[in-house]
Amino acid sequence: SYHEAYGSRIPPSVLAARLADYVHYFTIHGALRPFGAAAVVAGYDECAQTHELYAIEPSGHCLRYFGCALGKGRQSAKSDIEKLDLLTLTCRDAVRHIAKMILTVYDESKDKPFELEMAWLCRDTDWNFQLVPKDLVAEARAWAQAKLDEDDDDDDDDAEMAS
Repeated sequence: SYHEAYGSRIPPSVLAARLADYVHYFTIHGALRPFGAAAVVAGYDECAQTHELYAIEPSGHCLRYFGCALGKGRQSAKSDIEKLDLLTLTCRDAVRHIAKMILTVYDESKDKPFELEMAWLCRDTDWNFQLVPKDLVAEARAWAQAKLDEDDDDDDDDAEMAS
């Protein structure tokens, strides 16, 4: 293991690169089936004293991000992420914005009901990966739903004024 060989925890950049190499290996050999899912690696580099976020594509392509989205609705979420000031945004505020992004792409008529669960890696958790407390997630979901309802009301008012 990395800890036995180097005497420290594996940095997120090394973990992401090794995982990407492993995923890529499955794309170059005919006897192996490629992975059909993307992955996100988040971690805290103790040496550099910085948090890092990586997305690994099924092809083995690995990139570092400040914020990323994968899966259904990723384009809409990426657009919303680009509008945020990620360098000054607190984790508690980010939970609200993420809830809004998820609720924005959710379509009740096509999608199954879901339970909103979140995890974070921040100063509040001493840089350890932990689930966001359920009460904070519920508060964020309520805030996001209120914002979406408010936006819908504004759109309805604009449509009435145009006609």
